[in-house]
Amino acid sequence: MRYYSFNEFDGEKGWVTALSEQEILGTYWDYWYSAMCKKFGQEVVDRDYSKQDCIADFVIVNWAWESEP
Repeated sequence: MRYYSFNEFDGEKGWVTALSEQEILGTYWDYWYSAMCKKFGQEVVDRDYSKQDCIADFVIVNWAWESEP
């Protein structure tokens, strides 16, 4: 499983937060899927997009980078 770090302030850890692919999907999937369906239509999203596309968009939006757990 891959992990991604991004800058988000956490009072205990400081500015860098790391999430696994599963955590990203757990927190970002619903928002991403609805936004994509609104933009392209559910049929297109279900046919042409995958969970990896969701993770890739999360990485881009949050300027994340692959990291260790």
